[in-house]
Amino acid sequence: MRPAAILSEAWRNLATGTTRAAVFAIALAAVTASLAITDARAIIALQQRAAEFIAAGASVRVLDAAGSTDGPSCEALSGLPAVGSAGAVSEGTPVTLAVMPDNPIPSYEVTPGMGEVLGVRPLSAEGVWIPTDVAEKLGLEAGRTLQTDRGPLAIAGVYDYPDDGRDSRLGYALVIPTVAAGAFDQCWANAWPVTEEADGLIRSAVAADVDPDTSVTVGQLNTRLGASFDAAAEFSGRITRTTVPGAALAGLVLGFVAIRARRLEIAGALHVGQSRRALLATVVLETAAWSVAALALAACALLLAVVPNNPADPLHAFAIDIRGPAAAVPAALAGAVVALLLIRENHLFRYFKDR
Repeated sequence: MRPAAILSEAWRNLATGTTRAAVFAIALAAVTASLAITDARAIIALQQRAAEFIAAGASVRVLDAAGSTDGPSCEALSGLPAVGSAGAVSEGTPVTLAVMPDNPIPSYEVTPGMGEVLGVRPLSAEGVWIPTDVAEKLGLEAGRTLQTDRGPLAIAGVYDYPDDGRDSRLGYALVIPTVAAGAFDQCWANAWPVTEEADGLIRSAVAADVDPDTSVTVGQLNTRLGASFDAAAEFSGRITRTTVPGAALAGLVLGFVAIRARRLEIAGALHVGQSRRALLATVVLETAAWSVAALALAACALLLAVVPNNPADPLHAFAIDIRGPAAAVPAALAGAVVALLLIRENHLFRYFKDR
């Protein structure tokens, strides 16, 4: 048969419902979309846990070496791959506010890198940072001036510091940025993912001339969510990771069934002289039509499913899980071809009896 005749035959079979294309397209889309969405939501759940872990400050590692933390070394950690941001901290003298003369507020001197650790977006390099709770209680915001016993202090930035189990000291304090020089008490480093390598790097911020009797520890800012969260291991070990072979198997089975169900028709075509090569081309075109339609339907469903409550880029989960519906297309073609090759002209009478 000529290519035009093959195309015409395939189109006619699709248009008249001979192939049951709509049924198989919907069935394949339902199976592959369900598998893909199940895995996508599992991935999104992991992303939510990771986002919660980071937002709670659980990924912030704290080097505690009172008076023996080297400020410049701590700041330099920010440029390393294992550490996202880092800054040194030292406790300062309390500051008395004009509006609360009887309740001095603790103060902490920090290096500039602490701004990124705390999520501060300062309006300028000069001034102090205050937590959101303090700003709300005093009716202040970034850009305003705070009257203190040290004179007027400009509020350069405000940072969120919820009471969620993290070290509470900076939840009620004035944070005063200073130059990264000299010794500090602590080094805070946001290390994600949390690894032993990161802890080793953080320990390098201890001053070279530290007293051997000085206690040096590396801990976690917030222990409420556990000591660590291995997102990579959780991702690799998720039980829904087998959805791609599952979708491919569904495509293979449906492709086989779609052609096997037409064995009497195909054996009859062989009997009247139609070549197996022409039948193969027709079957491939027909199967491609409904399997690609199934892919389109599954892709639409998956795209809608990866958006709600996703703290990361929805396209990341989509790119991972569209592989299942995509794998089902060649699998359906393979199943159809296998079914066609198993149909024999000399079995025509048996097919007729079994119809």
